[in-house]
Order: sequence, then C-alpha cells, then structure tokens
Amino acid sequence: MNLKKTFMTSIVVLSILVTGCNKNSAKEDVSIEDEATQQRMMTKVQNDVNEIMNKDYEYVINNMGQPYCTTYYLDMDNINNLENMDETDNLRLIYPKYTAEDEFEGSALYIEIHDDKVVEVQTYEFSETDIKSETVSDDIDIIVDQYNESSYLPLSKVEGIDFSKYEGKSIDSLYEVVGDAMYNVEAYDKTRNQYVTAYALIDNGGQINKILTVFGDHEKIEKIEIVDKDKTMDLAQKYLYNY
Repeated sequence: MNLKKTFMTSIVVLSILVTGCNKNSAKEDVSIEDEATQQRMMTKVQNDVNEIMNKDYEYVINNMGQPYCTTYYLDMDNINNLENMDETDNLRLIYPKYTAEDEFEGSALYIEIHDDKVVEVQTYEFSETDIKSETVSDDIDIIVDQYNESSYLPLSKVEGIDFSKYEGKSIDSLYEVVGDAMYNVEAYDKTRNQYVTAYALIDNGGQINKILTVFGDHEKIEKIEIVDKDKTMDLAQKYLYNY
C-alpha cells in the first residue's frame, strides 16, 4: 500500500471512529422532543436561511440534528493542525427536505461551513450524484463524505472471503459482498478517479473493531482489505501528525 492510500485509509477510519460512530450513537439517544425541535428549525431554515447564517457548526448540529451527509474538504498542508475531523476548515452538511407529512420532498439543504461559521445555504435537487458534483478549489487535496444514516455491515458476512478475485473488476461487482449496504465513509481525491470506501464492521458482540476498505480507481476495484481498527488508528496518528 503506497503512502497516499495509507493516508486516505487513515482519514477514512478516523472519520468513522471519531465522528461517525459517535454521531450514530448519539442519534439513537435523540428524544421525541429533540426531534420536534430539530424539525421546527429545519422548517425555519427552509423558509429563511438567515436562521443559521454565521452560526457555528455546533449550533447547526444541536438545532438541526445530524445531517444525511457531512463532507470534509481537506488541505494536506493543514492536516497537522487537526485534532478531529470536525475541526476541518471547510465542511458541507446535507439535510434532505421533507413535507409536513414527513415525506421526502426530492431536494435538500446544502449548508457550507468555513472557519466554523455557516457561510452559505442553498437548496438543490438531492441525489448521490449531486453530492459529488461540486467544483472543488485548488487547495483541497482529499474529500471525505461521511454518511450518518448508514448502518453497519455484519463482520460475519465478509469474513473468509477471498477479496483478491474482485481486483480489476467493476466496482459494481462489490454488490456480491455488501449487497444493498451503504458505505459509512468515502474518501477521494478531487479528480474523483481514486477513492476509498469504508464499511464499519460490527461483530456479534456489537463492537466495531474492523473496517472493510475498498480501494478504487476509475470505477475499477484495485484492492479490498479488512483493516484492524487499532492498527489503522496507529497509522492515522502517524500520518495525520507527522505527514
């Protein structure tokens, strides 16, 4: 595994373990009252974006709940200054819009955060393609999409599989392994040709100690690995703080 792939893997796993799992766990504890408050704020923002303009990241999360997708835009020159992913200078939060009957409307709020302040709120048609279609500035090297509503893939489902037989095949062939499961995190370079997708693997005891990582290049699978969480966190520390 080359340096770039090791770094991208570290970013992916760090994103899952530091933000993803904590957020998903917290989401389960949201009360009905909190959900009602979040829905009211969502409605307010849909009617007037000034409700959250210039507010910080924590304010948005506390008042609107976890987004469907959080996008982190990473500049390699600033990696050493990160304590966790939420301290990234540039973030985008995506909140799908729903009707009063709690039905999906077909569009979503795209909230841009820069230097911990909301700087832009736009409504766009919602699709996975749209999430990855935005223009990225030249100083961004790695983009990480973390999906808060993804479930965890059972470890037992992927143990013992010979992943080498998928190398060189279309990324669509991964369906044989993961089925309809959605990856928890995807990291890619700004050309979107090279990418890593990661699935948190949950064991029979409810613990997440391993991550299924899929390396891709131009819609072809380069490599699939089950990565030990503790080992990868060591790599993350090395490459995040000594890159």
